[in-house]
Amino acid sequence: MNERIKTFRHQMRWTQAEFALRIGVTRDVVASWENGRVEPPEAVIRLICREYAISYDWLKNGNGPVNVPEDMVTLDKLERAMTGENEFVKAVFRELADLPPDAWVMLEAFVDRLRAGDRTSAS
Repeated sequence: MNERIKTFRHQMRWTQAEFALRIGVTRDVVASWENGRVEPPEAVIRLICREYAISYDWLKNGNGPVNVPEDMVTLDKLERAMTGENEFVKAVFRELADLPPDAWVMLEAFVDRLRAGDRTSAS
C-alpha cells in the first residue's frame, strides 16, 4: 500500500506536507506510510478513498482500477446528503426525485440560463 499512497500523492502533485495537511496528519506520518514502516489506520484509508474517489480495493490491496466510477461517487454524495442533518437538502432531493419529465425540461432550461449568466430571465 505504501507505493500506492506515494503514487497517488505524486499524481496529485502534492508534497508529503500538502497531502498530510489535507488528511489531518503530519508530514512524518505520511513519510512513515510511504516508507512502509507503518500502515495507515483503516479510518484514514477510507477517508482517502472517499475524499479522492479512489477505489478501496486498489488502495488497500492493489486490485482493480485506481478510481471509483463517477456514478458511485455521485451515489456516495447523495447518500451522505440524505443521511445528513440538513433537512432542506433532503427535501430538495426528495422533490427532485419526484419531478415529471416536463419539469426536468424546464429545470434544464433554467440551469442553462444560470450557466450563461442570464439571471434576469431566470426569475
